[in-house]
Amino acid sequence: MIATRKIGSTFADLFLYGATFLLLFVSCKKDRETPVELPAKQSLNAKVEGGELLLEVTKKTDEYIFNFEKGSVNVPLQNISKIDAELARWRTELTFSDGSKLAIPTKGTSLDYIVENIKINPSGYNPLAASVDVGLPTYGRVKVIVHGKQGKQGTISHLCTSETQRQRIPILGLYADYNNVVDLIFTDREGNERGKTTLHIQTAALNVQDFPRWKIVKAQTGKMEPGVNLVHYPGRSEADVSLPYMVDQEGELRWLLQFKSSPDLKRLSYSIGLKRTKNGTFIAGDQAQQRVVEIDMFGNLKREWDLAKLGFGFHHEITEAANGNFLITVTKTAARLVNGEPRINDFIIELNPQTGALVNEWDLAKQLDTARYVKPDGITPPAFSQTANNWAHNNSIAEIGDDLLATLRYQGIVRFNRAGQAQWMISPHKFWGANYQSLLLKPVAEDGTAITDPAVINGDASSAGFDWPWGPHTPVALSEDRILVFDNGYNRSWIPNFGSGANNYSRVVEYKIDRTKKTVQQLWSYGKERGGSAFSQALSGVQYLSQTGNVLFFPGMGVKTSIGTGGRVMEIDPKTKEVLFELEIATSSGTAFHRVTRIPLYPANL
Repeated sequence: MIATRKIGSTFADLFLYGATFLLLFVSCKKDRETPVELPAKQSLNAKVEGGELLLEVTKKTDEYIFNFEKGSVNVPLQNISKIDAELARWRTELTFSDGSKLAIPTKGTSLDYIVENIKINPSGYNPLAASVDVGLPTYGRVKVIVHGKQGKQGTISHLCTSETQRQRIPILGLYADYNNVVDLIFTDREGNERGKTTLHIQTAALNVQDFPRWKIVKAQTGKMEPGVNLVHYPGRSEADVSLPYMVDQEGELRWLLQFKSSPDLKRLSYSIGLKRTKNGTFIAGDQAQQRVVEIDMFGNLKREWDLAKLGFGFHHEITEAANGNFLITVTKTAARLVNGEPRINDFIIELNPQTGALVNEWDLAKQLDTARYVKPDGITPPAFSQTANNWAHNNSIAEIGDDLLATLRYQGIVRFNRAGQAQWMISPHKFWGANYQSLLLKPVAEDGTAITDPAVINGDASSAGFDWPWGPHTPVALSEDRILVFDNGYNRSWIPNFGSGANNYSRVVEYKIDRTKKTVQQLWSYGKERGGSAFSQALSGVQYLSQTGNVLFFPGMGVKTSIGTGGRVMEIDPKTKEVLFELEIATSSGTAFHRVTRIPLYPANL
């Protein structure tokens, strides 16, 4: 029994020894058959994967030095059997001593080869745009430069955000009926130039029926806010399809969307116009189909939201809130006055664009007095007269701090919190009942003097340093206690604009609010000195220009200009009240625009 155990143990030991030897033999043989990855090859491949360009190769006594954009790689001579540079295609092919190969993107000569396809007006709705398909040597970005007709002043440039090797480059800002010169500059991820190619893109002449006419009156470009002027033209009438376009600082047309060609947007009636979102798209309300639409720079419909299904109809304004939701001025289909009659233009909603869900609903009739109503005077056109149904005519919505700021043609300016509680009102005190007196701010003149004249307080008169906003539009919150607003001068001092004794003018005005003292001080204004040449009874607006601190002031309807009736766009330095830029626009209808927006032509994230 003992002997048997010894024999078994010895056999087991011999078997284990043999198996171990066999495994070691096979393992060593496998190692000899698997090529060892060269450290230098790994370093070179890391440069390729990182999107760097090879700049040059230097041969030393015992090594090659590969110089890249961000450092070099040293490779022993014996590791490389062949270097084949193809600079016309921006590449170098290495053959290693083990027979493997590596293609390295390399700083080359001409970049003309990267352009694969050019398509003018790719959507069919923007004839002053194109798309260019490119195949880049490696990862990187493309900077587009559309050269101006007269040189630098009209030049538009943009560094695209995409970093992939294959890209579709958006070309925006082409001139109509012109052989446009466009540079495509290939850069690294940080925007440093690597090389460029130049394109010539010939556009056709435009054929737009009854298109607005315009004239540059003044342009001090060195003092102006950069960008183009996006004109929100409603078409020949409110029933016509909207036709937005952009005019540069030289008065050249650089962009437009012809929605009549779009099956999705051919009836678009967007009221105040397009609003650029944080994503670089545009949003707009559509009065014709009671919806909200999102479109790109080429005019393609990206998304839409049905307001009618939620029980609302769109009017006037949509804006993107700080939280990414949409704030929209609406009419609630089911809303009624006490007498059962429908009421309009007095609801605001907050919509979540991701889910389409209604987040908040604010009824202005619960905050303000629907009975504060001035009967028609028989002079003001019916379309612009207050009615019992249209008692408020809310035409704008904005944010101020955590609250909301609304303008109402017939009631003034109101700040209210998200619980729907009014915080203060800027409005002539006349006709407001006792329940609303605590909300009314008391007027203070520009020199800081409290105004005690009942005629001014009630709006029957104005003083040298203060006036109320009449039929206001586009409130802009500069801070918690300062706002800009367009004062249309609608029936100023209760006198019909087209009756005897009227003094018609519109203004941009800045107010300062002291919530503790419940006062509103006029800080400055501009427009009264322009009289009827800058008067617009309705529509219109203002924009604060953040880079310069200037203000855009744009009366848009019925304005008398040197080329006809329409609107006027003025950029003003509020410190000196100097007009730095002035653009006249005339149309056959007399309505030039709802609003104008100074923006970069390219959105930052395109």
